[in-house]
Amino acid sequence: MGSWDTGPFHNDAAVGTAERFDSLFPAELPPWLHRLFDVAVAMPEGPLDTDMAQEVVAAAAVTASQCPGGGDVDLSSGPRDPVPPLPTGLRPKAAAALDRVLAHADAEVDRWYDRARGEQWLGNVQQIRLILAAPASGPEPAPPRRQREVFAGLLLLRDRFGIEDPWDLPERHPKGSTAHALAEQLELRTAELDSLDRELRAKAARAGETLAQVAEGNHADVQASGVLRFTGVELESLGARFVLADRYLRDLADRYAHAIANGTDQAVAPRSAAARARTTPSAAAGAEPPPAIAAPTASSHRTPRP
Repeated sequence: MGSWDTGPFHNDAAVGTAERFDSLFPAELPPWLHRLFDVAVAMPEGPLDTDMAQEVVAAAAVTASQCPGGGDVDLSSGPRDPVPPLPTGLRPKAAAALDRVLAHADAEVDRWYDRARGEQWLGNVQQIRLILAAPASGPEPAPPRRQREVFAGLLLLRDRFGIEDPWDLPERHPKGSTAHALAEQLELRTAELDSLDRELRAKAARAGETLAQVAEGNHADVQASGVLRFTGVELESLGARFVLADRYLRDLADRYAHAIANGTDQAVAPRSAAARARTTPSAAAGAEPPPAIAAPTASSHRTPRP
């Protein structure tokens, strides 16, 4: 793993953590952080995987930055966007997960080529742990409301159909209708395209920041194991997935528009009900009985002689 400084976000694994902070909706952050800290605490005894340890340190640093006295936490190279208020219930979990890292911190310090730098990193982690131990002040922050930012999927539907919320689109049509089924697919595919767009933007912004530093003569982030090692491949892969998802959503939007234009907005009756409608009880009563079939005679079972 590449590390270029002693701050909580000055390594490859922590850069990925910063991108997660930027790419998730505000309402998605607390569940993700709860899961990260819980998994770290539940790991078997012994040192954590190095990448997981660095992810825990980075996430704990953001959590600590919202604690009393957390203003001095070094978040350079961390999340680009302001992190919304996190639940105070995350703090003890972050502290417990950080204890797992500190329990084997001496081995981590030994990995640094310069032990003094390793000890500086350890001091930063210990400072984060002390901040997390401070008593919480003030009321629990209100859960953040999900803010639907405008990404590619919603932009497409806004331009085509003038809607602001694809999540309400299926409610416009009767359940069981073709339009309702297509609207549900539009809802799912719009969310998928928006997610890819959000992730692609965050990845590109992170690469842009690094390249801007290089343009100023700071080459520390562009080393053999630096943050740009896989960024190009990841951007190309995300871009290819984005293009496919965009094409699928456009095709689905065309089918939905065609369904609306042709009036296929009525619920489709099940096949069994349609079959029952063809033969009503009154019609069955008026129908003549089928002709009787004569019983075969005994001679009919004999083979004629030549």
